[in-house]
Amino acid sequence: MFGGKIILLYYSVFIDMANNHKIKVIDKKLGRQKAVGQAYTDAKVIEIDPRQRSKSYLDTLIHEMLHVYNPEWSENKVSKTANEMTDIIWQKNYRRIKR
Repeated sequence: MFGGKIILLYYSVFIDMANNHKIKVIDKKLGRQKAVGQAYTDAKVIEIDPRQRSKSYLDTLIHEMLHVYNPEWSENKVSKTANEMTDIIWQKNYRRIKR
């Protein structure tokens, strides 16, 4: 049912997460940077533009977290993994509620 590669990939991501310290996530308008998210891997800081829709925000958050936890990954690998994880979480009815 599940491909071995996918399970191994997610296992690798979660093992890396468990071995690292917490990431600080900052909501910040990033219009000047022409980006929706930025990751500072050494500082373990992520900036995310909060003006995104819920699913896009989730994808950006996952994408930038993957950069922090796996700085050696290519942009393509990060994007594909983030998109797949976002789709799975979204199908499980995750929705961001702005407060």
